Amino acid sequence: MKLAKNFIVFTFLLAFAVCVSAQSNQYPNELKSYEFFGNGKLKDLKFGISSKDDVKKIFGKKCAEKCDYDADWAIRFEYYEDIWIRESRNEKDEKLTYFLDSKYLGKLRSVEIRPKKQISFVDVSFPITFQKFVTTSTTDARLGKSSMTVNEAFQNSSGLTYEIYTRTNYDDIKNKKAKLYKKGDLVVIRYEILKELEKSLFILQK
Repeated sequence: MKLAKNFIVFTFLLAFAVCVSAQSNQYPNELKSYEFFGNGKLKDLKFGISSKDDVKKIFGKKCAEKCDYDADWAIRFEYYEDIWIRESRNEKDEKLTYFLDSKYLGKLRSVEIRPKKQISFVDVSFPITFQKFVTTSTTDARLGKSSMTVNEAFQNSSGLTYEIYTRTNYDDIKNKKAKLYKKGDLVVIRYEILKELEKSLFILQK
């Protein structure tokens, strides 16, 4: 039994090492001219390994969570912090609770890059490796000024997502805010840790 458990742990560690070693080419489907990981400042960062100190070495001491990538782009980093929990159910419908291994606390989980100026993606065609879905977000509804923004997102299996503005629905037309985006504008490029890799960072609670 002990040998089997050791084998499972070894398998997870091996899978993690393989994924990490391949991260230099984790996003081969980055669109041309938007290769922030492939040919940009992010190429040396690794999800689940890089820390805030690693980010500061690249972007400066004041940049741990968000700052300017350059004159045209803003960037935001998310890390595994505090207590992270995952839950699922087994074949007996019993709830399983997983806690993040403490050695991954403070390690990089995702990166978001937002354009400072309008960038139209109206004529951009995404490869078939990207799956299309719709995202929505709602603002504070106080004073009847709520609004819901609807975007289209294109995501591939590597954890790369391009989010494109579609429209904003306003509950109160008289209080309509000025639109920040036009239809088809790029809202954000998001890089996230691979889902299968993330699972290996959590330990089942006994």
